[in-house]
Amino acid sequence: MMDWETMFKRYVWDTERTPYFTPVSRLTRVQADFEVLAFSIFMGVLFSVVALGALTDKSMFGRSPPLGLYAFSVTASAIVFNYTKLLIPAIYLAASPLACLAYVVFYGFDGARLRVDSLIASGIVLMLTLYAPRIISIARAYESMPAGVAPPPRRTLFK
Repeated sequence: MMDWETMFKRYVWDTERTPYFTPVSRLTRVQADFEVLAFSIFMGVLFSVVALGALTDKSMFGRSPPLGLYAFSVTASAIVFNYTKLLIPAIYLAASPLACLAYVVFYGFDGARLRVDSLIASGIVLMLTLYAPRIISIARAYESMPAGVAPPPRRTLFK
């Protein structure tokens, strides 16, 4: 029988690997590394899909090389931010949800898509916009964070 509480704590609420509700002033570098990695992967995958979609005529916005270039630059910024934790890529990443929100407001509520789809996309982008100041705070405070101890690696999925 599976212990759901342990599984939840292990994969969703782990103070070392998922410190999203820990104040930035109390984060260690190890915790910040895990949080930045998760954010960078999410933003990188999201904007790489947008970049690839902008190269085709089948996407909702049609073929758009400027949008593809912007999405590629956000993906590159996510990679750079993950490895360097510098402030400039963090600000660029934090501004990208605002650009998405502006796009959805100006072009997303037309008849080409269901309004529910636009509302869901707007909700996700709004949550990313609310999370963006935390990313900037982590980038500002990263150099002064204590080192911390890396948690032991996990070997199996259900053990």
